[in-house]
Amino acid sequence: MYSNTYKNSFATDVLEYLHLIKIKETSNIYSATDYSTTVTLSGNNKDIEKNSISNNNHNSLNFTTSSTEENTDNETINKDPFLVDWNGDDDPEHPYNWSTPKKTIMILQVMLLTAVTYMGSSIYTPGQEAVQKEFHVGHVAATLNLSIYVLGYGIGPIIFSPLSEFATLGRQNIYIITLFCFCIFQIGAATVKNYGGMVVIRFISGIFCSPALATGGATVTDIMKPELVPVVLGLWAVGAIAAPVLAPLLGAAILEAKDWRWIFWLLLWMCAATLIILIFFFPETHHDNILVRRARRLRKETGDQRYYTTAEKKESELDMKSFILSSLYKPIKIIIKEPIVLAFDVYIALCYGIFYLFFEAFPIVFVGIYHFTVVELGLAFMGFQVGCIFAYAIYLTFLSKYLAPRFKNGLFVPEDFMVLSMIVSWCLPFSLFFFGWTAGIHWILPIVAEVFFVINTFNIFQTVFAYLGMSYPEHVASVFAGNGLMRAGFASAFPLFGQAMFNNLGSEKYPVGWGSSLLGFIGVGVSLIPFVIYKYGAFLRSKSSFTN
Repeated sequence: MYSNTYKNSFATDVLEYLHLIKIKETSNIYSATDYSTTVTLSGNNKDIEKNSISNNNHNSLNFTTSSTEENTDNETINKDPFLVDWNGDDDPEHPYNWSTPKKTIMILQVMLLTAVTYMGSSIYTPGQEAVQKEFHVGHVAATLNLSIYVLGYGIGPIIFSPLSEFATLGRQNIYIITLFCFCIFQIGAATVKNYGGMVVIRFISGIFCSPALATGGATVTDIMKPELVPVVLGLWAVGAIAAPVLAPLLGAAILEAKDWRWIFWLLLWMCAATLIILIFFFPETHHDNILVRRARRLRKETGDQRYYTTAEKKESELDMKSFILSSLYKPIKIIIKEPIVLAFDVYIALCYGIFYLFFEAFPIVFVGIYHFTVVELGLAFMGFQVGCIFAYAIYLTFLSKYLAPRFKNGLFVPEDFMVLSMIVSWCLPFSLFFFGWTAGIHWILPIVAEVFFVINTFNIFQTVFAYLGMSYPEHVASVFAGNGLMRAGFASAFPLFGQAMFNNLGSEKYPVGWGSSLLGFIGVGVSLIPFVIYKYGAFLRSKSSFTN
């Protein structure tokens, strides 16, 4: 039955609210003698942020069944019959216990959501010249619509990531509400009459598209058991990289058939279709939120307001003012005080900035040198897609052949992730030099450079995020929020100066040679970071006040 399979989806929530269906929870009531549960409660703001740790330790199926009293200042509740918890390790409502088909559908929905919203950044680029002509603006001003969108989805996680960790709100509501708002703003982008309005709409659209990347990884960890999380996260990351490079091809095809405004109508249709799918087939995955929903139903069915969850208790004691200030300030504080975080943020931000700089370099190379049409220019981005396949294969090989044995033998340390980073680090400068100096020989060579670029970028992202998550488990939300903000800052700035850099440094024979080489030399410098962290990371972590 639909209401049982997709319980806690947005559609079933609405049907339940309208009293068209009734979901009973009274079977979850047990007497106080049926079990003994020990739960530690704390009103610390830190506990909310810890909810975003990749394996969600506090939401796992491991329950404490002990009567031992610990010497602690925290409140301990023993044998509380009104504490709502999971009904054993095999509780069918726990996402870990969902069927494989249901988990697969959930992961595909997260990938689809990530893809359609992140297409919004670059799907605009084929229509940029038409926008320039219609609104009588220059190249840099027109490029701002790409940059401002990217900046928006760097700012969004600072807002939405902490909200999605609240047990009373959950992840599903964030996805549905923000995607609905995103759809509305695409109507504005398709019908806007002045350029200033278009820039504002693109910025707000970027903010509303951010939960897909900011919270998508957390959704994966909600569903998959810890040993499978790296594999599935890697697959999800492939979609996050592949979508922006597929978008120019779709935008070019629409531009050939219609005009630039139809690009946003296409984006609206894709997102609206995704929204409908999520409404009906995307149940809540946040472990604490599922229990909160169970407690609410029990209170409603029995009329007894004493039913509660641990997470509700924590959040009722939370100082919201301090939490909000911490969410805004802590990411910057950690970047300033933690050399490991700063180094990796710069490395990843540079990779991300160069990725979006390709949207400026490609027209110079493939249109200016090889005389590609706008559709052929979109096809030139397919080298990134091929690179994703190779990059993911390398990542899986690393996990199975190197990391898994070290875990099994008890030899693993966080710096082991740097082994793969060191192996692929040369690909970044190589791809830039190769792209810059082979442009003009044969069109396939710059496309080959894309493959090497993605092999580096994909694996650096996966290993660095895993390393930071394990090194800063109690502050991981702030670490990732700061990384996202710096990453978006670089990615939004690079396209704005890209054309000027290539024009000023380029020659007639090699229009992007020295511009790419400048970035390549910087790439050589940052590629040393994994080697330094591999050797000194443990020492730096031991001196940090933020690491565990």
